[in-house]
Amino acid sequence: MEDSPQMIDLGEFRESNRQALESIAQELERAGVHFAQVQIPFFSGVIRTKLAPIGEALGLQGEGLNTAAYGLTHGDGQPDGDVLFDGPTVGSDKGWPNITAMADPTTVAQLPWHPDTAAVLIHTFALDGSVCGLDVRALLRRVEERAAGLGFETKVAFEYEAFVYEVDDEVIRSGRIGDLTPYGRHLAVYDGGRAPGFEDLCRVFMSRMDALGASVVAVHTEYGYGMIEFALEPLPVLKAADAAVRAKLVLSELCEERGLVVTFMARSRPLGGESAAGAHLHQSLLRDGENAFYNPEEDDLSEVARHYLAGILATLPELHVIYRPTVNSYRRFDRTAWSPDDASWGYENRYCAMRAITQPAPHGVRFENRVAGADVNPYLVIAASVGAGLWGIEEQLKPPEPVIGPLQTDRFPPLPRRLPESIEAFERSKLARALLGSELTDHYAASRQAEWDAFSHWLDTRITEFEYLRYFESH
Repeated sequence: MEDSPQMIDLGEFRESNRQALESIAQELERAGVHFAQVQIPFFSGVIRTKLAPIGEALGLQGEGLNTAAYGLTHGDGQPDGDVLFDGPTVGSDKGWPNITAMADPTTVAQLPWHPDTAAVLIHTFALDGSVCGLDVRALLRRVEERAAGLGFETKVAFEYEAFVYEVDDEVIRSGRIGDLTPYGRHLAVYDGGRAPGFEDLCRVFMSRMDALGASVVAVHTEYGYGMIEFALEPLPVLKAADAAVRAKLVLSELCEERGLVVTFMARSRPLGGESAAGAHLHQSLLRDGENAFYNPEEDDLSEVARHYLAGILATLPELHVIYRPTVNSYRRFDRTAWSPDDASWGYENRYCAMRAITQPAPHGVRFENRVAGADVNPYLVIAASVGAGLWGIEEQLKPPEPVIGPLQTDRFPPLPRRLPESIEAFERSKLARALLGSELTDHYAASRQAEWDAFSHWLDTRITEFEYLRYFESH
């Protein structure tokens, strides 16, 4: 499979969206909207924002965006790493030029909690007018086109876990994150009374997401102090990724309003005893409005579903760094806590990387990819998972027999257990370039190497608690 075709260029984008952008801007101004929260997807899996006048944000000329947006590290370099990393096509040797950011009119929504403000996501274009090779939203448009070319519509949804803490500004500023107090007194699952105001927080969160056109279908507490889980409605791939990053932003802003802080770190609580935070991806394909993963004759998975599954399983080890992208991601590696460590699958088996869900049939038949942690970039996870599934259909791949029971078997390839090994497997992957494009593949690998280098530098310049406890009185 060759690199995916490019989306329309800047000129075509302007022309095809001219009427929609002008109409939306006029309508919003009549409704008293003066500002736009311009939302920019980042490699770290979040959206960052800037505020602009509504006419500027939705203007046909677009806005200049510093390519440093694609070079920012997690936490902007804290505690002592570089703020920016150099990629092969965007970096200091290029002088950090501007690219053009254009509003996507399908993502504009007025914010009822800020009635003079609308939110809008962007597409980005290079200096020559071509689609920016690092634009993860454009990447998912290509996935949609590829699925359509095979006769399918995509339908995916994230199920996120996160941890909520009470804000203590002094503790956070001093870096003593482990001293924060979790939101709620208990670690019970499905316990809406665990924390004061929890259900009200959920209602406001769900209402705000409805206003953005992306519903949250459920919110509940999970097994961990301050832990919550929310599930988003199934949508086509691009809308699903947009919903995921917007949900993280909305929940973060809402928690700030209430003296709380939410983290999507894979593990922010001590190892053992409590769950870590995942981002499970539910996925299926439709053909002519019907679930293409369901075989009514056998009341089981269809051949299409099995090919799709085989494609994902075959690529999990080499694309693993997309699903576990940070040093902290590997703190979540624990099969007994339902965080998979091999490229396995099974029916309704949460120990496996891929859980096949066949009830209720036919509309509920789908796969749940359980590898990703909550710290992922949802655009890249969808591109990797759905893209690999479509490749499995194209190649007519066959999956191995499913796991029966919870135990690991040697029938399934192990997943890399540390970030450097995941980066190495990704850099060797030919399929990564076919699914993501060479520019994005190289840039993402550089971003992950920057994470490992920052951690290694931090570790090399400190005496750890391990060393004090082990050696202080033993010599």
